[in-house]
Amino acid sequence: MSGNLIDLRRRIQSVKNTQKITQAMKTVSAVKLRKSTNELNKNKPFMDSVESLLKRVGQELPVETFPLLRKRKEGKPALVVVSADKGLCGAFNSHIIRRAEEHYENLCTDNDKPVLIIAGNKAFGYFQKKDYPIGKNFMSLMSKLTFKGALELSTFLQELYQKDEIMKVEIVYTEFLSASKQEPAVKQLFPIPIEWEDQGGEEKEVEYIFEPDPAKIFQSLLPKYLDSLIYRLLRESEASAHAARMIAMEMATRNTKDMIRTLILNMNKLRQAAITNELLEIITATEAMKK
Repeated sequence: MSGNLIDLRRRIQSVKNTQKITQAMKTVSAVKLRKSTNELNKNKPFMDSVESLLKRVGQELPVETFPLLRKRKEGKPALVVVSADKGLCGAFNSHIIRRAEEHYENLCTDNDKPVLIIAGNKAFGYFQKKDYPIGKNFMSLMSKLTFKGALELSTFLQELYQKDEIMKVEIVYTEFLSASKQEPAVKQLFPIPIEWEDQGGEEKEVEYIFEPDPAKIFQSLLPKYLDSLIYRLLRESEASAHAARMIAMEMATRNTKDMIRTLILNMNKLRQAAITNELLEIITATEAMKK
């Protein structure tokens, strides 16, 4: 009986230590989530301004002459998969990997397979284990996400699409809707899907004088827009991973509280049973002495 009580006390202490770890990880994830959402909020006004300017300038140009906007009917697709570098974030990685695998299979043809580009160690480990042909892996890009890292990915994708054998480039990432809701999504990167005509009636009536000429402005803005777009998509995936990890650690903390409550109840039952047995032995011995 005493041995069981000692084991229960040790287990309760072990669970309490685990609870401290999950609480700390939840706090860290909450801080990182706040930082990621702040970066997203900073990026949005710039993205809106550049996209609006691109649409305005693009009305003056034959945009099909630009390589990154030119549509192709032949070639093979490229698929970028963005996952987390680390685990302990619930079903976050499994959801994005499942979505990416389904889309990859849909893009496959009898003669060719898509070019697979990975950003995230979890996705790389899965697709490597499954023997998928990986064209490029950006190792540990998501664990310490910076604009420089996003710029390397953006430059690689732009150079890849300008090759004649690539028909389109798509990205599978996790769209950050709120701290409690994130969804895997597929977005086309190249050719750039911008609705150039959607400017609104009032803006169409305004005439602009561009200096330098519209082609130079457009050619200068387009790479900056692409770099910022890819950086934003990576930031959304990063924020989604932090939110999923924060929720997972919150659930783990709740589970440890329930487990501690159950273990304490079992320990009290054992202690009560031990006290009852001792009382019965005392009463039995007293009755025996009376006789």
